[in-house]
Amino acid sequence: MRQVVHAVNVRYKGQPTVSVSVDGVYILEDQMLPEHNVLKSRRIALPEGGVGYIPQFESTFTGTLMHQFEVVPEQTYTTQQLFHFYEVSFSGTVELEIYADEVRKSPNNSDDNTATFTARSSRKIDTRRIYFPPLSYGWVPQLKHVVSPSLDGQVFSSRMRALPPRFFKGERDHSEIQVTHQGELELEVYLDGQLVQEYRFSADRYKPDAFKTEKEYLPSGSRGQILQWLQSDGDGEVASFESDITLTDIEQPQQEV
Repeated sequence: MRQVVHAVNVRYKGQPTVSVSVDGVYILEDQMLPEHNVLKSRRIALPEGGVGYIPQFESTFTGTLMHQFEVVPEQTYTTQQLFHFYEVSFSGTVELEIYADEVRKSPNNSDDNTATFTARSSRKIDTRRIYFPPLSYGWVPQLKHVVSPSLDGQVFSSRMRALPPRFFKGERDHSEIQVTHQGELELEVYLDGQLVQEYRFSADRYKPDAFKTEKEYLPSGSRGQILQWLQSDGDGEVASFESDITLTDIEQPQQEV
């Protein structure tokens, strides 16, 4: 059975150099890992293209070195989706890339090919979102952790979230948005892939860590089939996003967005 190889979990002490191939084709070659002074595990989110039958792990390291692949059957990805964002749990500082069907996408619709996140304040493990550009359709999403010996951060888990169907249920007029958020952030709203408006939201004046709900108007004539948004800046986070139309939709949310 063909598989999509998303990551490899490596347990070691020292600083090994490793390679990973799928059906004899290298997707990671001669990669030096960050040094571990004690025996501990590290999860490596692998590059795009890891689809095949037999994943292999190679290293000339002579110390203790164990590994286990994270794979998903290719038949899992039989439905095309509208990719929205990855939710990533990590520690330290990590550099990430995102792909749709092996095509690299600009994270958060920026001009950069990678996104770098640092765990906020005193959090040992933080969770952030890395957004796909608008209208990123595809079958197989992938997230790559750009491993560097100089960056000790690591990704513990990642989960792709597709845009919920209530945001693309035909051509409709949207007049306002309702956003529940924590902290400061900038939000971009898109209709059918076109930027409609940018918004800046501030933290709660009296309790910066509190979540609050705010409403903002969309420009007149905001009509389209696919309503999307992404967080373009800020250390805050979005708990929920709705428009006046999706709020009245009889379909209830199946996931937090």
